[in-house]
Formats: sequence, C-alpha cells, structure tokens
Amino acid sequence: MNITFSIKYKALWGQKLYISGSISELGSWDETQAIELSPQQEDCWGGTIPIDGRKKEFTYCYLVRDDRGKVVRREWKRMHRLSIKHNFRSLLMTDRWIDRPSNAPFYSSAFYDVLYRHEVRGHKPQVRQEDEQIIVLQVYAPTVPSAHHLKVTGSTQKLGHWDATKAAEFSYMGKGEWITFFVINRAEQAARDMYFKFFITDESGAICRWEDGDDHHYQLPEFGQYDGIYIAGLLFNEGDHKPRVAGTVIPVFSLRHEEDYGIGDFGSLRRAVDWASEVGFHILQILPINDTTYYRDWRDSYPYNAISVDALHPIYIDLKAMPRLRDTRAEKAFELRAAELRRSPTHLYPEVMKLKEEYLRLHYREYGRKVLESTSYKTFLRKHHTWLTPYAIFCVLRDKHPHQHFDQWGAYARYDQVQTPQHFVRDFGHEEADYYRYIQYWLSTQLAEVSVYAEGRGVLLKGDIPIGVAPHSISVWSEPHLFYRHLSAGAPPDAFATDGQNWGFPTYNWTNMLQRDLNWWRSRFECMSTYFKAFRIDHILGFFRIWEIPSDQRSGLLGHFSPSRPLTLKFWRDHFDRFCSIEELIQPCFSQERLEEVLGHHLDGLKQSGWVVPIQGSKYYTLRYVRQQSYASMPSDEIPGGSEARRLLQELCREVALVQDTHRPYYYHPRIAFTESKQFKLWNPAMQEIWRQICHHYFYEVHNSLWRDTALERLIPLIECTDMLVCAEDLGMIPACVPQVLEDIQILSLELERMPKGETEHGWADLGRLPYRSVCTTSTHDMPTLRGWWHHLDPEQQALYLETQLLLSGLRVDKSSEAEIMEAIIRNHLASASMLAILPLSDWMAISEELHLLRPEEEQINHPEDPHQRWEYRMPLTIEQLRSNYPLWKRQIRSLLEQTHRDRTTLS
Repeated sequence: MNITFSIKYKALWGQKLYISGSISELGSWDETQAIELSPQQEDCWGGTIPIDGRKKEFTYCYLVRDDRGKVVRREWKRMHRLSIKHNFRSLLMTDRWIDRPSNAPFYSSAFYDVLYRHEVRGHKPQVRQEDEQIIVLQVYAPTVPSAHHLKVTGSTQKLGHWDATKAAEFSYMGKGEWITFFVINRAEQAARDMYFKFFITDESGAICRWEDGDDHHYQLPEFGQYDGIYIAGLLFNEGDHKPRVAGTVIPVFSLRHEEDYGIGDFGSLRRAVDWASEVGFHILQILPINDTTYYRDWRDSYPYNAISVDALHPIYIDLKAMPRLRDTRAEKAFELRAAELRRSPTHLYPEVMKLKEEYLRLHYREYGRKVLESTSYKTFLRKHHTWLTPYAIFCVLRDKHPHQHFDQWGAYARYDQVQTPQHFVRDFGHEEADYYRYIQYWLSTQLAEVSVYAEGRGVLLKGDIPIGVAPHSISVWSEPHLFYRHLSAGAPPDAFATDGQNWGFPTYNWTNMLQRDLNWWRSRFECMSTYFKAFRIDHILGFFRIWEIPSDQRSGLLGHFSPSRPLTLKFWRDHFDRFCSIEELIQPCFSQERLEEVLGHHLDGLKQSGWVVPIQGSKYYTLRYVRQQSYASMPSDEIPGGSEARRLLQELCREVALVQDTHRPYYYHPRIAFTESKQFKLWNPAMQEIWRQICHHYFYEVHNSLWRDTALERLIPLIECTDMLVCAEDLGMIPACVPQVLEDIQILSLELERMPKGETEHGWADLGRLPYRSVCTTSTHDMPTLRGWWHHLDPEQQALYLETQLLLSGLRVDKSSEAEIMEAIIRNHLASASMLAILPLSDWMAISEELHLLRPEEEQINHPEDPHQRWEYRMPLTIEQLRSNYPLWKRQIRSLLEQTHRDRTTLS
C-alpha cells in the first residue's frame, strides 16, 4: 500500500520537513530514521511511502530540521493517527501541522477520558461504487459531552448539502479524536472545492453547539488519483467555550470509613468517589501517596518525603478488599485492634503501620505463592520491573539496617543495576524482596481499580507530584548523579514561615538530567498516569529556580536561588567599602548590644572561650563557627551555657548579610529578608538604601529571563510527554516570569484569595479577575482552613472583607451566622472564571453549622513552620455518615454548583 503524506507548512530557508512514526517504515520513533519529505507547491510538503498493508493503525508526527540537520521544531505531541478501514492500494493523507492549541487543557486525558467520556466504537466502512471516491475526516473534538454526538455537514450530497438533519455522524476513536467515512461522486469531485463544518447534537438530535469560525475548505485531487482521501489534523474550533467544574481535595490518610484500619485507604477513596459523584463534584484531589517508610515512626507520616517516586505506600492498602486470612481467629483479632484505632480522632500512624504490616506478613505466607504465579502478577512485574527491583532490594536492606543511611550499607552503599540484583539474590535470596513486590502488586491493582471506577462515575482523580525526594530515597541511592547531596531544597521566607523552609531534600543536578533527556521525570509522569488523569506539580517554582541551602546550614534564610547570577566579591567591595569591611558582610556580624540581647548571661563565658570573637579592625563581633550544623553536631557540654547557648549560637548564624554561592567560590548572594534583621537596622540610611536597590534588582528583575528560559527548557518536554492535565502550585515568592510561562505552555495556575499575586488595595485577590486556566481554592493543607482564617481576622477586618469582597451579599459580621458567611465566600469562589474550583473538604463542611465538629485550628493539616509536624488529621465523620446523615448539606453543595454553573449540566 502506498500512502502519500501531504502537509502545508511554511519553512524557513534551508529547513526541511520530516515524518517520524510508530512503524518501521517511519523509523519506529527513532528521529534519526525519520523520512524526508519534498517541497511541493504553495508551501506544501509531501512524500509517498510504501507501507505494509497489514498495518491498519499507527501514529506519527512531523518535525523540522535546519540546513545542518538539527531538529529545530516539532509538532505539539504525537497526535496524528491513521486508522485504515478499507483495502486501499493508495491513499492520500492530508494533514495540518499541529501546534499547541489555545485550549490545550481540553486535549488532556482529564477531559477526553473523564469529563467528556465516550466509549470507542467502530465505524462501518463505506462501500463505494465505481464512480465514487471514499473521503475520510478525522477531527479532534475533546469537549463533546457524554451521550452526545459529533456531526459534520457540508457542500456534498453525503454531507447533506448543508442540511444539518442529513449530516454525517462521527465515530469516536479515543483520545478526543473522531472519524467518519463518506463518499462523493465523480461530478462532486470534479468541482474540486469541498466545504464543511462540525457541530454537536444531543441524544434527540437537537443541535447544542456549532464550532466557531469559518467553514473548512478542502481542494480535492483529481478523481481516481487515490483509492482513499484522508483529511486529518483538524481541530474542532471551540471558540469561547469554557467549561468550569468543581471538586474537593483531601489526603487519603484523612478519609474515614466504617471498616478502615484507623487510616484512610484505597477503599476509603472508592467510597469518597461515590460521595463526590452524588454531590455533583467532577474532581477528587489527593496528596502524595508514595511510600515514605523509613523510620517507622511519625517522621514517615510526611507525605512529601517519599523513599520512592513510583512505589505506593503500604499503609493505604485496603485489607478488606483482599482475600480473608484462613485463620478466622487471627482475622477477628486484627479486626478488634483495627476497631480500637478507628475510634481515635486522629490517625495513629505508627500503630496503624505496625498493624497492617503484621497482617500483610500473614497474608503473604498464605497467598504469596499463588499470586506470584498468576498471570496478572507477572504482567505487573514486567511492566514495573525497572523501578520495582531496586525498590524491593532497598526495602529489604532498609529493614536489615534500621535507621542507617544507605551510605552505611557496606557493599550495598551504591546501587548498580546489573551487579546489585545478582549479589542481593546470592546474599539474601528472593523471599523478602518478593514480599515487597507482592504488596506493590496489591496496591497498584487496588488503586487502578479505583481510578477506573472514578472515570466511570465521571469523577476525575487528581494526584500530586512532590518537588523533592527524601535524601535517603531509592532515587538518590540508585541514581546519585542526578542529585546534589550536599545541598538541600527549601523555600524562602513567607508569611507562614518567616525563617524560610528547609525541606531536607537534595537538589537536582539538572545538567545531568537534561543530558539524559529528563528520563527520570518522564518515568515519574508515566507512572502517575497509570492512576491519574490530572496532577498537581508541587512547588512548580522549583522548575524555574530552587531555593538551595547548604547541608551544613538549617535555616531557610541562609539559602539562595539556583540557577542564579551571584555577585562577585569585588562588586560587594565596590559598593560597601566606604561603609564597612567585607568581613562584616560575609560573616555573621553583631554589636555588643545585640549579643547581650540574645546571649544574655552566657556572653562572657562564650567570649572568654573563643566562641564569640571580634572582627579585626571593626567594632563588631562574629562567631567561631558560622555553620549551624557545626553546633548541632557538637555535644552541648562543650559549649559554655550548654544546650541553650548552642541553640542561640545557631540562631545567630542567620544574621549575615551575604550568602556564599554553593557552586562558585568568591560569589555571593544578598541574604534574603536581611532588611528585617537587627544588624540591618544599625546601618546608616545611605547604606540601607544601596542594599535595598541591589536586592530589589537582584530578587525581582535580573533573573527573569534566566528563570523563564530555564523553566521552558525543563517543562515543555515534560508536559508534552504526558496526556494528563497539568496544574501548578505556584504560591510563594513568585518571579515575574512565572505567570507568562504558565500561560504560554498552558499549565493551570493556583489562585488563592488570601494570597494575591500582585498588589491589591486590601490584601485580597479579586476573584472576578482570575484567569480561566487556573485552579481556584479557598485554602491549602499548609495554611489555616477557611474557618481558621476567618477566626484569625479581627472584627474590623471581617467587616472590611464582607464590604469589599462580598459587597452584594448583604451579610454582616454581627448578624450573619458563620455558616452563612462561609457559604457566601465559597459561592464567590465558585463564581470565578477559573476552570477548576477545588476546595478542601473542611471548607465545604464550613457551610453547614451541623458540620462544625472540630475547632478551626484542629482542621489545619500541616504547619510548614514546624518541621516535626505530625500529618495526622482525620475527617470527624465517616464517608458513610457524610452520605447518609446530612442531606441538607448535600443539597446546599448541589445548589451552589447549579447557581455558579459548575454542576453536571455544565458539560452538556
């Protein structure tokens, strides 16, 4: 079979077009084997390629090379697909170059697999007469509502001669693409010009929506030149169609149901899908669910500190969904212990983990051999072998070396993908590793089933990808070249954490990652797409620049951005030599009064023993050690004043004006928030003004182009390798380039009323001006809930909020109930232009007085300023109770969705 590919593309001088595809004739996606096309008339490119006639469906894309053979441009994703239903000897494939469309989120699996779900169905091939020609139309139309139909009418007889009642109907191909076959006769083809337009009808055939814009026009080739003519690469012109939907977010561990083991699990998640569907939600978002097991204590409750970016956490396994233990007495004993844990108002992480592991050990002994020999397990093993093997080995070694970093594992301190598995089997056998594979098999099976179930109920499961990995994680162990282990990721100070944040995650070696085509990240996205159709990138600012803290410091104030353009020591001398010595800037620097204020009666002893020393040629003092870890690792009895003095010295390490760059010696960054320090207040006004000018330029201007280019280099390849809907968590100290980058590549931003992304009159964002491609929410897990925030406002601020943000509500602080105010706030958020409104479950509960079951401060999930926070929040009620006991609340939610056009009819 000969296929002639034809595409219109205006190339620059020296450029050539190529086609690459999934079959061997097109290079099997090896771009070095892509087929060169020839220039045709009027900026058209084409080429005839013999294809094995048995290959009835394949995918391909176009790319552009310059005169040196370098690929300079590719299409947006691999969207071209040829589906052959006839026995053609020759066919013409007429394509359109596909750039990122203006509504790219619609082309995500979130839309075509869930929100606008259709079943793939075949289309009966057309039978042509001798004087007829088969025409095939393929079009991407990802927002055809479920149970609706896509049709086309046009200038030919089989398209109804513009009579919509006689239009041709499309069949769904999957991934938002539709196909239809029709014939035209010789006379119609002789006219050469064919016009057509797409539209959507409901089940009754009534027209719901025409595509926007002018009619499509196609000039037909001469009759008989090809057996079939495909017109593809078409996109349904959505115009101003902007569907808006709503949902909720809650960690899996916070879910509660009547048979859980004291913590939310995948069984709870399935029940939550039912509840979400009943109230009219389209989205159910969760926090990360990757395995964090390392210490087996409360430290492992932190969901953003995963040991594996692929493995799921065993604590989320639904034991009730597995075959029962044959020992009925043991089964009953486990149930009694679980019932005790269920009664706890918060989840008891260590106790739950211990109980589930005991159960799973027994379960493996009874069912392990049978499951490991099953076809489904072997399929799972083949699919996930790449990460599952190092994960299973790591878990066994972790258990044999409790609380020891892998650096202390002797011969296993470094992972080799060939040698380590061989040596491991020799030293430890298969049994323990198979146990951990067995658990992952059950977890993967259960979550995949929940995902399919949610899709069937029209509920979009949205996952969460943490920006970092634990320093003791499998990735750092097996691929250390991808990380800087001597550096720690964190965040600069903000209103919620004035000392900044130090997450303890190693930072990424992006140079090595890019040299490997970002395969580590691609693998993460691929694994997540097994279960989710949308996901949130935690701290997406880390793709622009990360806040990098030396591992020998603890305070987030002592970090700096990377990549960045630090300033030379000469620069700082040139600007400040007339005011002070350079030593006063690059070392912690204190006046006598400041030391007396902080160290009190410990000062004399610390001076005499040399812990506090004068700066030569200056009236100020500094510290013997300027790294916080120097004090943390030192016995307290070696320091005059003991542990209290040691803590105070660590705090004083923060009071430095310049922070040394971690990659280049003799280059320094201005310490962030130094203007808030006591030392800065001692500077003279001229020195202060110079500092402020340098810092404003440094933190808000000089890096914008660098960070923009950095983000595009990292993000574009990643978002184009996945069909999931990509959402950002872009809160905090936001560079000016971030909004435009997210807009350009169409990643949904995160919008909070109480954290506006620009200057506002009263400190609250204008919800009426939020961008469409965004996620609107009332709070996050790192801040007080809606009720908690409201209680923190004084009466004057509350009144001001009602006056400025809810000016038409008629509410008053002294006369309106808290639930009424909460409902009005949520209605205002739902009325915003944001595509997605995803509010924490606690905030949805705030609209009903009946559900004010906890104190507002008890509803906050995490306190980011506290590194030892326990992630222990549980819903005060079971999902079964929410479903059956609060019909008025459910009606309230449905009414709010209807009023703001975020209900089910939005997608019809």
